[in-house]
Amino acid sequence: MGQTTEPPVIELGYGRSNYVIGRNMLVLEDPANTLKLSDVEAKPELFQPITQETLNVGPSASTFWLKWRVVSKMPREWFLHVRAPFLKQVDLYIETRPTYDVIMQHVTKVGSALPYHDRPVLVNQTILPLNLVRNDTATIYLRVRSNSIIRVPLEISTIQHIYENSQQNDVAHGFYFGLIAALIIYNLFVFISIRERAYLYYVFYIFFVALNISYIKGHFLQFIAPHFPQANHSNYTGSLAFIFALFFTNSFLNTSYYCPRLKKSGWLILVSCVAIIALSLSGYLLLGFQLNWVTVGLFLIYSNLTGYVVLRQGFKPARYYLMGFTILLLGIFIFMLKDMAILPENWFTEGAYQIGSALEAIILSFALANKLNTYKKEKEVTQAEALAQATLFSQQLIGSQESERKRVAAELHDSLGQSLGMVKNKVLMIKRDAEKPELREKQVRDLEEMVAEAIQEVRNISYNLRPLHLELLGITQSLNSLLEDVIETGLIGVETDIENFDNLLTKSNEMNVFRIVQECFNNILKHAHATAARIHIHTEDAMITIRIEDNGVGIQPAATEKGGFGMIGIRERLNILNGRIQILENKPSGTIIHIQIPF
Repeated sequence: MGQTTEPPVIELGYGRSNYVIGRNMLVLEDPANTLKLSDVEAKPELFQPITQETLNVGPSASTFWLKWRVVSKMPREWFLHVRAPFLKQVDLYIETRPTYDVIMQHVTKVGSALPYHDRPVLVNQTILPLNLVRNDTATIYLRVRSNSIIRVPLEISTIQHIYENSQQNDVAHGFYFGLIAALIIYNLFVFISIRERAYLYYVFYIFFVALNISYIKGHFLQFIAPHFPQANHSNYTGSLAFIFALFFTNSFLNTSYYCPRLKKSGWLILVSCVAIIALSLSGYLLLGFQLNWVTVGLFLIYSNLTGYVVLRQGFKPARYYLMGFTILLLGIFIFMLKDMAILPENWFTEGAYQIGSALEAIILSFALANKLNTYKKEKEVTQAEALAQATLFSQQLIGSQESERKRVAAELHDSLGQSLGMVKNKVLMIKRDAEKPELREKQVRDLEEMVAEAIQEVRNISYNLRPLHLELLGITQSLNSLLEDVIETGLIGVETDIENFDNLLTKSNEMNVFRIVQECFNNILKHAHATAARIHIHTEDAMITIRIEDNGVGIQPAATEKGGFGMIGIRERLNILNGRIQILENKPSGTIIHIQIPF
């Protein structure tokens, strides 16, 4: 289209209540933001025909002047409806002639950067009275500026038409915000009940998403901050939404466990959000808005990558997470393409962000419920396994007690009982030979030896039941004595390197450590068929480390997980000590038992 100085006249006649201005206007860009009304009136040649149905130039710091002419053929009050409530500055200038020799100029200034109560019509939309004179051709100028998108959909309508056609939008907005409020209340109660942080992060996340949409639709200034328009910008609500989305992602997907390295890249999103808020508070709202678009891309990559990695590792609720955030980000992407004039403006592209966030909120709420159900099932399985293990342990414990009683009874009967029987016979022999001093003296010496042997047998039995010298000599010397007894069996050679760690544990915990080492060497003697073993005990960083190696036949992997009563006893004692155990393969043959116990 060629350059022109005057736009065509829009005639407001009978039978219609709405006129889309579209291409019936001219546009002038003011990059320096310095032009006034008198400047643009004096230079009409600066205006250019618009090439779009709706002025849409994407993010821009420029001021745009729009010019069109209109004549009202009927006695009806007309309003200019600017269907972009997020514009920072909207200044309307109308020049009319009530009479031939009188020229009147009406000026109306509104915008998202001004208090809500300054608007001529107190609704979330930008609705401005035109004050037209019947049959008079009025020239209208509109100056617009934004801290985000320059998109100016304009129509001239009656107030009846505006309200009748906004009814469906009001119902849709009410349904959306009601849904979000219900999900927030429900998940907040769930958080209070189970104290799972993912629910709290989810509540804050969808809350700030809803605030972000309320800014786009004009409800934020209307209901949240009518007297504080400085807070009315998507940079703040959008950044906080991404921050809590990041926290929710890490908590819900347990990225610390499944992908700790990938989790660190999430700090880039957090830094980006903090930078957006800092830039916005410093007055660079447009720059912060452009960085916000970059953050959308970063989060798109991060959320899909972490969700995919966690899903590959078997965490099934991650599929709902991927579905939810994919739908949301797809909605945001469609909405952004509409803002950049790549996609046409219609009900779907205008509501894509809102539709995506509503579906995502529902899916993520279901994902949280699914995760809770998954944990419940895992807990039930764990409890069943723990109950089965406890039952098995109780059975083995009872069997062990019976075996120990049988062993003690056998020792008392076979050794101590026989010794005491021989003592009794020797006493009878002494009585019989009381008149024979030379025989009595020999019988007394034999009796003393028998009594000494019986005492030693009692000591041996008592030591096997409880090593009393543990309390007298300490854990270090007691373990050395235990290993000397192992060496004296002649079945295995033992190399010892035991650092003194007396008084680092309580007496009861020292007994647990003693029994753990004792059980390890019992297993080596009974099952390993080893000829040599080595034990190394040292303390470092508030940790007692015990390393026992042998050159035996080794241990099967299944045995390391379940094990017999001895291994179960070792693990039970380590649970009491808050310790941990690793069973490794020793090259070229044998087993390594690595135990760590905090003190």
